[in-house]
Parts: sequence; structure tokens; C-alpha cells
Amino acid sequence: MESNNNDNYVLVLEDRTEVKNEKEAGKLSVVSGIDDKGNLKTTEALAANQAAFLKFNNKDGLLKNFMTNFLKQFNKPTHFGLYRVVADNVEQGVDNLRTLLQSREKSETQEQLAKMGVPFEDYLPQQKNTTAINPENVDWKMLDSLGLSREQLEQGGELDKMLNWQKSNLITIAVPVGNTTIYTDARLAFRTDGEGNIGLAIHPIRKEPQLDFPYMGYKFSPEEKELLLATGNLGKTIEVTPKNGEPFSAYVSIDPQTNELVALRADRVIIPQEIKGVKLSDEQYKELVEGKAVKVEGMTAKSGKSFDATLQVNAEKKGIEFIFDNSRSFRERQQQTERQGAPHKLCGLELSDKQREALDSDRTLYLKNMIDKEGNFFNAYVRMDKEQNRPRFYKWNPDKKQNTGKVETVAEEHKTQVAVNNHGKTNEATKHVKEPLKTGQTQPTAVQQQKQDENKQKKSRGHKM
Repeated sequence: MESNNNDNYVLVLEDRTEVKNEKEAGKLSVVSGIDDKGNLKTTEALAANQAAFLKFNNKDGLLKNFMTNFLKQFNKPTHFGLYRVVADNVEQGVDNLRTLLQSREKSETQEQLAKMGVPFEDYLPQQKNTTAINPENVDWKMLDSLGLSREQLEQGGELDKMLNWQKSNLITIAVPVGNTTIYTDARLAFRTDGEGNIGLAIHPIRKEPQLDFPYMGYKFSPEEKELLLATGNLGKTIEVTPKNGEPFSAYVSIDPQTNELVALRADRVIIPQEIKGVKLSDEQYKELVEGKAVKVEGMTAKSGKSFDATLQVNAEKKGIEFIFDNSRSFRERQQQTERQGAPHKLCGLELSDKQREALDSDRTLYLKNMIDKEGNFFNAYVRMDKEQNRPRFYKWNPDKKQNTGKVETVAEEHKTQVAVNNHGKTNEATKHVKEPLKTGQTQPTAVQQQKQDENKQKKSRGHKM
């Protein structure tokens, strides 16, 4: 059902990058769309261009998607303004808007502009100040003895996990022993002592799970050991007794990264009756609560696709895990986890499986729209530091230093630049340009074109008899 035309509006962009004073209105144009590279397209505010206008409606979510792309494109959005104008009468609406902008210093005008405007702050990335642990309460100097820093944890995407009482992924730490230093991998976590002080817990890699010794007062049977090694989960709840603590019922699992046994209090696990759109049967719910593995079919992913998976409470993950390939043993899944050292999220950017696989294969990626600690977007070349087990950021492509004649990158718009500058190939439009091409450049600039023409003329004059 189509919406009422009165509900539709267009966005008018005010570009103030070239205004000479505060009273002057910037250049006004109507948003017509976003191209396949995420660049904003605009057109003149004329009734004849009505068909090209990008129309919005208060009842749909198009505005949010548009603003996300808009703010990724503009590094300084404060130089621009966006205002809603009714779609049916754009020319008159833009004229009225221009009049208001020319008297924006008046309080009554500011009120009208506020009603018409789209506030950028509603869509700008917010700094994360909602972590369970206040960073100001952490003594960051305690990382020094391990050869680490707060910045390293932040760049590797581990800081947010640790500030929310979670363990990091494996990190290479430096342990001083006498006159030497031992480098090893471990997972780190913040924990509190009896007085509430925040300390650092180190979870080193064990060669294998320690199943032959009592765990928190509980001794595993041969069958339980076999199940833990086969699936990674005990598959039931048991009563454990921590040192200097009261006994409690717990799920037990193996941490696949360190081979450490992990217990999770059963009374802290909430198992919903409905998971991913599927209402569990009484039997499925009962078995999940007991810690057993349960096959659930017809669940719905965020993408809308249907999928099947085996569900089971995992103590290390502090909740229900989804096992998609139940035919693979825990050891096989563990080896897969060990191979994938690249983070799933890097400076606010979700990495695809293909990008993580590329990083784990020692390739360099050019990643866009990451967010720094001030909340600003930035682009950078990234590759994994295998010794430190963390990503490193570069302004320039680090592969150029290797002189291998081969550069790996995922940025499509860099293909011409890479081919010309590194592979010795040519592009017909730019083959006579001597200086390096800019990012995404496939055509010579006006100055470069003029130099090419002048060189051609000199060459032609040099051949005269």
C-alpha cells in the first residue's frame, strides 16, 4: 500500500564549505541518491528533476541507512546541513529554506530550522562509556610487565571484551624470568580481589585439559572425560566447590583456545523458551537446561534465511552455543579456532570471514570506516603481526617495502593505482602520468592532462626535419 504523498519528503543539502560569512546561506541541492561507491549524489531543486529526487517517509527506515552512508563519506559533517522539505513542492520549499538560513541568527528562525533539520548527532558513532568496568579504575601500568599497553589491547579489539568481564583472545605476552624473557600466548581478563581492586588474570595455554585431577573438588569419570574431549562440553550440570567458597551447580566446558576447564554457575544461565523464531518443545527445553546437546531446525538468521544447528550450554561462552557442523569433533573445531587469529571486530568494523581469512594468511588489507577512540572514521592498511598476535595499522602499504612486485589489497578503487605503481602495468588514460596516482584515480587530473599534452607537443616538434 502506497503512503500518502504528504508523508513524503526530500532532503535538501546545504553545503557551507565555500560561504564567506555566517549570514550567507550555503549552496542548496536536493539529495538524489548514493552511488555504488557510497558517494552522495545531488541535483538542482527544480520541479523538472522530481523523478530524480530520493524520497523519504517517516514510516520507513531509509533515513537511517542513508545517514550511515552520509556520515561515512563526510569527514567534517558540521560543514553541511540536511533539511526536510515536502516532496510535492520542492522549489517553493527550498526558497523558504534559503530565506530562513539567511536569518538563522534569530531565535524564532532557529526553532523553525530545528524542526526541519536532521540532527547529525543522532547518527554519529557514540563513544562507548557503558562498559561494566570503568577504565579510570584500572591501573594500566600492570600491563607493562607483560610487554603490553592499553593501546595494544584497544587496537586488537580486545579491550571492550576485558572491560565487560570477558576474556581476551590469545595475546602474546612477555614474561620476565631472571635475566631472560619468555614469550608465550595467553588469554587475559580483569578480575577483582576481596577488596574490590581490579587485577589481571592470566590464562596460559595448557598442552591438554587437566582431567585426571579433581576440578573444584569434583573428579571426572572415564565417560565424562571422553565426552569433554569429544565435544568440549560436559553435557550435564555437576556440583563444584571453589576454594574458600560455597558449592554450586555448574556447567563445565573446555576453553578451546587454552585447554583450561571453565565452570559456569547454572543459576546464572537464562535459557529462553523461543530461540531464533523457534519455540522449543518441553523436551528440548528440559534437555538444554540439563546441559545436553539439542538439535533445533528451522531457526531464522538476521538475514532472514532459515538454518538448523545443534544448541548446547557452553560454560566458556557463558551461554548457549550454536554448533553448525556436529560431525566435526571438538578437537577439529578447536584447531580451526587456533588458526583464526584475526579479530571478528576491528575498531568498530565487523570483519567478514573472507577478510579474517586474508589477515590470517599474512595478506595486507585496506580497510575503510574504522572508528578511532575519539569516534572519528579512518581508513588504514592492516596486517597481522604474527609474533604479537595482533593487527598493525599502516598509513602506507607495508608490502611495498618488500620489493616483491606483488601487493595484496581488498580496496577495489586501488586496483589502477596498484597496477601502475607496483606491477609496471599501464592504464591508457594515465600511462603518461609520472607522479603516483591518488586513491581511486583512473583518469589524469587537469594539470596532469596539460603536462601530457605539452610533452606530446615537445616530442612532435623534436621530430621535425
